[in-house]
Amino acid sequence: MGKVAIIGAGVAGSAAAIRFAQRGARVTLFEKSVFPREKVCGCCLGAAGLAALDAIGVGQSVRERGVPTKFFQGFFQSSSSKAASAAEMSASRRPVPGVCIGFREGVALSRAELDQHLLQLAVQSGVEVRQPCEATIVRESQEQVWIETGSGSPETFDLVVVSSGLTGRFRQRDAADLPWVETPHGPMGISAHMSERDAQQMGWQLDLGEIQMHCGAEGYVGIVRLPGGALDLAAAIHPRRKLASDTGGGRQAIQSQVLSLLLASGRFNSSQSQQLEHWFCEVADWQTTPPLRRKRVSGRGRIVAIGDAAGYVEPLTGEGMTWGIESGLAVADLWALYRMPQMTPNGGGDFGANWDLRALKFQTRRRQLCRWVTRMVRYRPVRWFACHGLRRADWLAVPFTRSLANGPRFDTTSPIHRTASSFADTSLRTHVSS
Repeated sequence: MGKVAIIGAGVAGSAAAIRFAQRGARVTLFEKSVFPREKVCGCCLGAAGLAALDAIGVGQSVRERGVPTKFFQGFFQSSSSKAASAAEMSASRRPVPGVCIGFREGVALSRAELDQHLLQLAVQSGVEVRQPCEATIVRESQEQVWIETGSGSPETFDLVVVSSGLTGRFRQRDAADLPWVETPHGPMGISAHMSERDAQQMGWQLDLGEIQMHCGAEGYVGIVRLPGGALDLAAAIHPRRKLASDTGGGRQAIQSQVLSLLLASGRFNSSQSQQLEHWFCEVADWQTTPPLRRKRVSGRGRIVAIGDAAGYVEPLTGEGMTWGIESGLAVADLWALYRMPQMTPNGGGDFGANWDLRALKFQTRRRQLCRWVTRMVRYRPVRWFACHGLRRADWLAVPFTRSLANGPRFDTTSPIHRTASSFADTSLRTHVSS
């Protein structure tokens, strides 16, 4: 399996590191941040993501640390009227009826705890972790890649896996070029945690297993309860054009848009609305992202990208984490297959090109489905149908929830000296059904 370097220790990088180590590679994991650290995230991991973690033997430990999620409680706003303040909005809105949609059980867990836990499991798997350490690709050849960490002469690796997120840096000029083929556009991400005390003071309660979703013309916000009682608020918002060039004003405008999405549901009275507005403006510690939708070439030569570093569609209910974990396992399995000369994949000796082809295919259906849904809910007639139609026939959402829950089937890790044909059939095969 050779020497493998992984740049970025998020969920994708740590899952990949564990899988590579279990397959027999010598893995070095570079992470520039100090854990634990929070980041913009919906903090939900679905059934497909847990199934992928089960394949590397860590799914149960993640379940034990998280809060189970079992259903959506959706509020689809079909009114077009606007109010100037929180008090006016709470007074003018009638409660939007909720839509309850069940799905296969997932888990809610903060990124700070999930990333730290997976990194510890990677260490237990024999992965060498260097943290904090910023790795930069400085040179490459057909067989090796050179990485500089600022500690002396560059180190050589047989494969480099980039999992540095949406905006992570991993290369010098003219080195390791994985070009973007879709420039950043679409909604911006924003998230914050609300303490259990603040949530109780404003009477904001979530049922056990609930993922609460508020959808409107400008985007959507999801809320989930984390271990310990805090609420995670994460939204994907299309910025208003008139404030797009103003950095400070743009961020405040996005916070205002998220607040409007919540208040438009009519679930908060005047007093609660004012408390929520105060929390948004004075208490919350907001984190934001640049525009979320983007896509790059996922591989070239001995350098490949996984997770958000390879591109992003749009968040919905944790699919971003699931897709990152799955891609980490898939690239390790493909590398194991690639190292068997008798099983060289189609496309010849360029491993990165082979990975780029596979990355395009094995999550395409679910990504297209998420993109289609997030686009459609911006239209008022669609939200009206979702609000009234799904309350009477929630089974209409079953194909969507089932498709998101069915990901690639990875075999549990075992000695690599199995027959090559069996390995290819069970470990690299993808089954995505609706």
